[in-house]
Amino acid sequence: MTAATPIDSAYDRRLRAVVRTFGAIWLANAAFQAMAWLAVPAAEANFLHALAKPASKVPAGIRPLLLAALHGTQWLGPQIVAASLVVIAVLLGVALLSGTKVALAARVGIVFSAVCWVFLDGFGFPYSGGQTDPGVFVAYASAFLFVLAAAPVPPGRRTEGPAADRLWRAARISFGVLWLFDAALKWLPAFLFHFSSQITSVIPGQPHWIAAWLGFVVDIVHAVGPVPVAVLVGLSELAIAISLLSGKGLRVFIPFGLAYSLAVWATAEAFGGPYSTAGTGVRGNVLGNVLIYLIPFLFLWVAGDRHSRPA
Repeated sequence: MTAATPIDSAYDRRLRAVVRTFGAIWLANAAFQAMAWLAVPAAEANFLHALAKPASKVPAGIRPLLLAALHGTQWLGPQIVAASLVVIAVLLGVALLSGTKVALAARVGIVFSAVCWVFLDGFGFPYSGGQTDPGVFVAYASAFLFVLAAAPVPPGRRTEGPAADRLWRAARISFGVLWLFDAALKWLPAFLFHFSSQITSVIPGQPHWIAAWLGFVVDIVHAVGPVPVAVLVGLSELAIAISLLSGKGLRVFIPFGLAYSLAVWATAEAFGGPYSTAGTGVRGNVLGNVLIYLIPFLFLWVAGDRHSRPA
């Protein structure tokens, strides 16, 4: 049995702030989903397209699973299924924002993210054309694991010890595996030798100021050399992954990871744009996928050395 220790109010306030930020993101996602799937004239078509698109990209052996979900949705009623997803997203956001039933919300969020990863992200496929992201819902699941580790305890007391450390360690390692997966795919030829296209491909449809900024970034990449920049990106992600998996050098790589994630969001993700009710947020990527990576990094930053005990 572990001993209960007095709560660190400043530490808890910071944890709650990160949890509430995550809750706000979920409510923003729910708003985008409600607009695209429930409120516009093409709502039913939008939702069916969101389910059908991943089925067209997964390997043949997985496709029957996603097609079964599509046919099941058509039988149940697309609006009923869409509304159910929106309601779950709203409830998760409210729970995180209010601090009510946070541990339960975290468990539901992990399962919900896994289900969305399968049926809305299509397991992250296709892994081609330089894509290295396995899907935003994997990052959501990792963030929910951190929420579970940071879930509020009865007022005035916090349980510390090996059990709490193991949960934080599991969250950190899961996040490290995600970064390792991203880093491994960075060394494939499609990314390594076509790095600048990762930025130029997101320029069409952007507002003028974003297009101008991305054009400036592409000019810098070409001046340095696309392959050296791609190698630097791969090495950076590998270093972040190793630090997260080993627990070593976190004081350096947590702020580095935060800065790196923001840099990717501002370049390859074009600040999450272009924005529309049928695009941003509908599949969970409110304002861009990589921005969600900030949530686990913020949890790790707040926790500091509290849960860095060896296994």
